[in-house]
Parts: sequence; structure tokens; C-alpha cells
Amino acid sequence: MENKTALITGCAGYLGSHLAKSLKKQGWKIVGLAHKRTTHNPYIDIVHYGDIRDTDVLNLIFEKFHIDVVYHLASRIEAGISFEQPTEFYSVNTGGTTNLLNSMYNHKVKNIVFSSSAAVYKAKKEPISENSEIVNNSPYGYSKWCAESAIRDSGLNYVIFRYFNLTGADPDGEFGEVHEPETHLIPRIIQNLNNFSINGVDYETKDGTCIRDYVHVTDIADAHSNAGKYLLDGNKSTTLNLGTGKGYSILEIVKELEKIVGHNLKYKINPRRLGDPASLIADTSLAEKTLTFKPKHDIISILQTAYNWHLKNDK
Repeated sequence: MENKTALITGCAGYLGSHLAKSLKKQGWKIVGLAHKRTTHNPYIDIVHYGDIRDTDVLNLIFEKFHIDVVYHLASRIEAGISFEQPTEFYSVNTGGTTNLLNSMYNHKVKNIVFSSSAAVYKAKKEPISENSEIVNNSPYGYSKWCAESAIRDSGLNYVIFRYFNLTGADPDGEFGEVHEPETHLIPRIIQNLNNFSINGVDYETKDGTCIRDYVHVTDIADAHSNAGKYLLDGNKSTTLNLGTGKGYSILEIVKELEKIVGHNLKYKINPRRLGDPASLIADTSLAEKTLTFKPKHDIISILQTAYNWHLKNDK
């Protein structure tokens, strides 16, 4: 995409770092918006620092650069914490999105790719399609649904992605998964080998632990890159699931990690976390049809790349 410019909100985050690398490989110029100063990313041409809710920061970016596609990743993502701070999640995830949409409209920026979540869905044992039932599982999930609704009503061209469990690390070892606090299963286990907890073993699943669809971050990043081209080619707006279509229980993840580290892992059992559904597995047939989305990484690659990155960086 020579001579095209992307704005990535949340550019310093986990997905934002990988997305910048994917877009740069395709020739994009990349402008980033980050909430706080972090390690330099060589794939981002210029970074602005500020809050997605700050209209002045957004106007400065849109006045300075001709943005072809906005990749809106900036959000609060900790589902459990959202029960304690619900209005903060609506303020950032929904309010921040509507603020961005208003700035885009005012500066005639027409294309947005949005980072949503499978947390909007009612859980079920079968793979979940894009027209499955939407429920209020948590303030986090519903704040994403409200943001989706604002995008659909905005009149802009959009691709809304509902991720299932985004994980893994850059195969080249440049970027990995770190959140503060860390609430995601795989990095939490790797960072705390023999000292981690499993939240709930009494779910209606094959071994009592939650089942999730884990998808590699570089597969997600590449899907975003393709979505930008999809919009610029004039295709119609759409909402798509991103996952692998295959679910793994927490105990199955533990067993696969034991093979990688070479010994059994010790863990504690905690009660269920509020808002955790028993099973979430993606039906990705629409993404495959629309964007030819087909993940390259399986669960072994996900765990190995994550383990390699943490082994190198957790020192």
C-alpha cells in the first residue's frame, strides 16, 4: 500500500506493535497514538501521545496527516476489573470511540478497522457466528458492543473484528504479550511457572475448565492489514470473527506448555472469575470468505513463540 497512511490508536500495545510491523511490510506510512511513552517501535514513523478521549490530540493528527485508514485498537480490556470500574470502561471504550468517530467525520476520514471482542457474545458450546446472540456479559464486553453500534451508525466504512483469544508472540522475537495487570491466561502462566492459578474447575466442559479459541497475534495483525486494503478497494462494511475454530481448555493449555518447558507445572485452584463464560469458539467462515483469513499458527506455535519471547525478556 505505497503512499497510504494508517493511524493506529493504541500503537504501543500488544496488537498495535505487531500491526505496525505487518503494515510496514506492505509499504504503509504509520502514524501512532499512544496513551503513554513506551519502548520505540521502529515500524512506526511518528507517534503522538495522548488519550483517545482528547479531541485536541485527534484533531492535531488529522490536521497534520492525510489518514487513509484508522486502526482503532486503544481500549481498556480487563473484563474482571470492568465490574469494579464500569463507567471508566464505557468512558474509554465507548466514549473514546465516539470521540474518534466525530473527529474522523469532521476531517473527512472515511475508513476504520475496529478492535472488538468475542466478549459481546452469549457463550455456547458450538462455534459462534457473527449473528449469534449478543448479551451483557461484562461492562468491558458491552462497552465494546456500544462502540460497535456507534461505528455502524456513523456512516463511515468499517471492518469490525471480534477477536477470540489473541495470544502468542512475534516469531522474530521483536514483540510479545505484556499487560499491566496481566489477566490473559498464556502469559500469566509463562510468567508464573509453578505459581499460577486456574480460576474455576467446575464449568460444564470436558475437564471443568474454560474452553477458549486461541489465535496468534501475527495472524490477527495480518488480517487487519488486509482489512485496510479491503476498505480502500471499495468493499462493503462488515463485522467478522477472528479465531481458529478450535477450542482448548485451560488444562489442555497447561499440558501443552508442560511439553515445551519439559516438566509438570504446579498451580492453585481459585473460584470462578466474574464474567467468564464456559466456552467461546469462533466460526470464522465469514472472515475466510471475505478476507481469505486462514490462520498460519496452531496452538503449538502460539505457545512456543510466547514462551521464547518471555524467556528472552522476563529477566
